[in-house]
Amino acid sequence: MTTAGRSGSSGASQPGPFAGSPPGRPGGDLVLRGGRPVDARGRRPGTPDIAIRAGRIAAIGPDLEVAGGVVVDVAGRWIVPGLMNAHAHLCLDGGPDPEATLRGENRTETVIRSAARLAAAVRAGVTTIRDVGGPDGIDIELARLVEAGEIPGPRVIPSGRVVTMTGGHGWWIGLQADGPDAVRRAARENLRAGARSIKLMATGGMMTGGRQAGQPQLTVPELSAAVEEAHKRGVPVAAHAESRIGVLNALHAGVDSVEHGHGGDQEAIDLLLERGAALVPTILSDRRIIDHGVAAGIPEFVVEQCHALHESLVVFLEAAIAAGVRIAAGNDGGAPLVSIGEMVGELELYVEHGMSAQAALASATTVTAELFGLDDVGLVELGHAADLLIVDDDPLASVAALRNPWVVLRDGRPVDRLPAPILATPDGPAR
Repeated sequence: MTTAGRSGSSGASQPGPFAGSPPGRPGGDLVLRGGRPVDARGRRPGTPDIAIRAGRIAAIGPDLEVAGGVVVDVAGRWIVPGLMNAHAHLCLDGGPDPEATLRGENRTETVIRSAARLAAAVRAGVTTIRDVGGPDGIDIELARLVEAGEIPGPRVIPSGRVVTMTGGHGWWIGLQADGPDAVRRAARENLRAGARSIKLMATGGMMTGGRQAGQPQLTVPELSAAVEEAHKRGVPVAAHAESRIGVLNALHAGVDSVEHGHGGDQEAIDLLLERGAALVPTILSDRRIIDHGVAAGIPEFVVEQCHALHESLVVFLEAAIAAGVRIAAGNDGGAPLVSIGEMVGELELYVEHGMSAQAALASATTVTAELFGLDDVGLVELGHAADLLIVDDDPLASVAALRNPWVVLRDGRPVDRLPAPILATPDGPAR
C-alpha cells in the first residue's frame, strides 16, 4: 500500500476501522504518522512514524507503511505509553461510602458494575491496572474476560482476596488467617485461583469501621510466609501499611511494595532503597477525603482517621521522592470520590510534592511495569505492546496533558472511535 501524504486538516469523527475487533484483542495494522513519541526516558528526536502490527510496535522511523493497514495523521500530537494504576479496587464505586455500596450489592451487580469501571478506565488512558482486593475472586474472573477479549478494559493484574488477620482490615471480603502457616495457606489459595499479585494487611485501615487505622495487624513472620510463597511463583506482594511500624514490618518481611505508607520515616526510606521496594502512595484518596469530608457523605470515622494520618504521608512521600525511592503510581481507585481510571490527579500531586513531570510519568509506566514483572509495556519501543495514548500537549511539560487523551490504543486497537484525519485505509488513500 502506498500511503497518502501528511495532512494537518481536521475532520468529523468516524467509526474506528477496527470496530469489528473483539474488545481487548489486537486490532488491525496501523501507522501513526508524524507524532512526537515521549516516554519515561524523555522525548524521542523528530516526528517518526510508528507502525503497529498485531498489537505491537513493529517499527519506528520515517515514511513507514503497513500493507493493508490504516494510516492516521497525528502530526502536532504526542504519543505516550498507556498509564498504569498500581492500586485499585474494581469492586468499589468511588462514591462517598464505597463499602456500604458494596455491602448492598449482590454478586451479579458487583461484577457488572466492576466491568463497567474497567471500560471507563481504559477510555481514560489506563491500559494496565492492579486490583488489590475484592470479594470472591471477582478481579481474577474479570482479568480473564479482558484477556480473552470478551469485555473491554485495561490488562488486569488481580490479587484475589486480601489476606488479613481475623477481624483485620478488609476481613469481610478477605481471607482471614492467623499464624504463618495459615497465612501461607491463604496466599497459596489465592495463587491457585489465579492471582498475579498478593495483597497483605500489615495494619488496620481507614475504611474498616471500628479498626484503628495504622494499628499493627499481620506480624513479620506472618507477612514473611506469604512473601515466600508468592516469590516462589514470581508474583509480587503488596502490603497495606498506614503507620511506621506497619511500613517497617512489611519491608522487613520482604514485600515488593508498600501501599499508602503513612508514618514512614528515614528508616523506612533506607529499607526501601536497600531492597528496591516501591512505595505506592495513593495520596489522591487522602486529598479527596480531606477536601470533601462528611459534607460529601463520607463516613465520619473515615474522615477523622484520614485527617489524623494525612500529614505523615505527605512528609514521607516528599522525603521518599527526594531520596530517589521508587514510586509506583496508584490512586486507591474505588475509595471515596476516586475512580479507578483517575490517574492524572495522582500524578499531579506527585509533582506538587517534588517530583518532575518525567519522573511522574515513569511512576505510572516503567516503574509500575517493573513492579508487575511486565517487560513489554510502559515504553514507546520496538516489540512492546501498543498500549498508547495520543495527547494534544507535551506530558513532560505538564502531566495534565495526559488527561482526556485524543486516542487510546490498547494492544494496538482504538478503544473508542478513531478520529479523522485518516490518511489511508485498507482500501487505499482516504478521500
